[in-house]
Amino acid sequence: MLQNLETKTSAESSVPRLDAPEAPLTALEKAGVAALFLLLLVLRIVCAQRRQIDSDEPQHLHVVWAWAHHLLQYRDIFDNHSPLFQMLCAPVFALFGERADIVIPMRHLMLPLFAFDLWCVYRIGRRLGSKRLALWATLAAGFAPIFFLCSTEFRTDDLWVAFWLLSLVTLTGGPFGGARAFWAGVTLGASFACSMKSSLLVINLAIAGLFVAVIAARLGWRTDWRKIGLGVAAALLGMLLVPGLVIGYFAARGALHDMYYCVIVHNMAIGGSKMHKFAFKRFWFPIALIVGPIAAFYVARVVRDRASAYRQILLLLFASFYYTALTTFWPLITDQDYMPLDPLVVLGVAPLAVMFYRFRHPMLRAAPALVIAGEIAALVVEPRPWYGKPMSLLQTIRYDATHLQLIGYLRENETQDFIVDLSHVLRLTTPLDFVMDGKGETIFRRRPFFYVLEGVTIKRMRAGAIKDTIIEDLIQTRTCVLRKRRIPEADEPWIVHNYLPDADKIFVAGKRLGPANGSMPFTIGIPAPYTAISDAGIVHGTIDGKPIEEAPFLEAGPHTLQIASGHGEIAVVWSKAVERGFAPFEKRPRAAK
Repeated sequence: MLQNLETKTSAESSVPRLDAPEAPLTALEKAGVAALFLLLLVLRIVCAQRRQIDSDEPQHLHVVWAWAHHLLQYRDIFDNHSPLFQMLCAPVFALFGERADIVIPMRHLMLPLFAFDLWCVYRIGRRLGSKRLALWATLAAGFAPIFFLCSTEFRTDDLWVAFWLLSLVTLTGGPFGGARAFWAGVTLGASFACSMKSSLLVINLAIAGLFVAVIAARLGWRTDWRKIGLGVAAALLGMLLVPGLVIGYFAARGALHDMYYCVIVHNMAIGGSKMHKFAFKRFWFPIALIVGPIAAFYVARVVRDRASAYRQILLLLFASFYYTALTTFWPLITDQDYMPLDPLVVLGVAPLAVMFYRFRHPMLRAAPALVIAGEIAALVVEPRPWYGKPMSLLQTIRYDATHLQLIGYLRENETQDFIVDLSHVLRLTTPLDFVMDGKGETIFRRRPFFYVLEGVTIKRMRAGAIKDTIIEDLIQTRTCVLRKRRIPEADEPWIVHNYLPDADKIFVAGKRLGPANGSMPFTIGIPAPYTAISDAGIVHGTIDGKPIEEAPFLEAGPHTLQIASGHGEIAVVWSKAVERGFAPFEKRPRAAK
């Protein structure tokens, strides 16, 4: 018969216990912790200022811009994310106005969310054990590379993870049931309003909770099933609150069908289960359902405090179930999908690290610091070799030893190319102009094509589920500026034929006609006012009999430029771009590094 957990004492084993009393923090430890938190803050600021801008960030910002300009997400502009994050960011975004570096201040807006995440980790850590455990766990979570880098970016996952961690703080604060279960459900529902990926979180949390109840019964702990049932009902009721308000908001504005299509139908087209592709990792989740509860059972027997045991095995089981379910079933895995997992892995390992700290051997006592040092090294060392062409081990070691990511950020501001491109778009256009881009990179301008050109959209376009109307939309909206990235290959020849490059990615409506030569016929694709310019000075003449100086409006189709005076290479260009400084014959240099 298993001995009741509460009757065990640390004296029964010579091995330091996970929850045994420990000495208070020394002055040296306090100074070290403070220094590490300061380093964490500095790294966050440096990365927010200088780390390369991910394509998801301007996509989210474009939706925030739409909210700030009273456009309705899903109906007026496309987005395939839940709306709460963008809705809440709109008032702050509106304060900054149009600025090419808008990503930077909006990244800094994520810092309070990151601090809140760390507070949640600390609160959970304190409930699992000592203050030392909580501090080491918080630092290790903060420096965890994926969690650190993804949370630095402006993305809806930042708020999603904050609500998720808050729900765990609520759940681990005391007995499950009543008001606690309801508010845990509210925070989980709020996470759904930020990301539909919460479905994977909730399903695996429910499975973990069921196994906790089974383990508790096997250990002879008293289980009040009636109270658990009422708690589950209260949690489900709480989960409906925030999503219900959001759905009601869109339904009241006649956009419920648009929301359903963008968030559910579009995303479901990613693909079905990956189980039809044989690989060993397809069996990870079934294996976790067996191994995870066995490990949790023995952890529960080692931990003396029953409340702490409940929390530890719940987090252990959820972490193992979520990771294996993600890798087994989830059709499209990104780095940010691991963000809810990293803090829990750290919380699971932290008790072992603190246990090592109680050993007298210096190397074992240094285990927590070594873990954090390894995370810092992973952040500092340049990651590019792993994403570029294959290198030998010697090349990789030499490269990593001489190219430090932090030093790289100080030497090379990776945000500048994006900022320069956006500044040119803002200079060449007004808020009334349409600008074509891939995923909303121009942020402050309306897009002529409804969908964003990310992976799911491109896949659906190739399958024929979404019609490629990009060229038709460019013509209909008279889009004279575009950012040529992610454009379907079938559309590129037409775009190259009807637009002139301003930089590597920015193109303006117009075309080069060659050397000045009397009568010069040409064809225009985008209806707009045009003028003629030369690389050798001023050119005079007419377009379809109208003076060049008047910038006549040209419909799509054939036209004729008659040169009266002037020489050199001739180009016909959207006149407003010329007025705003566009010079098609000059190669614009990239941003200074």
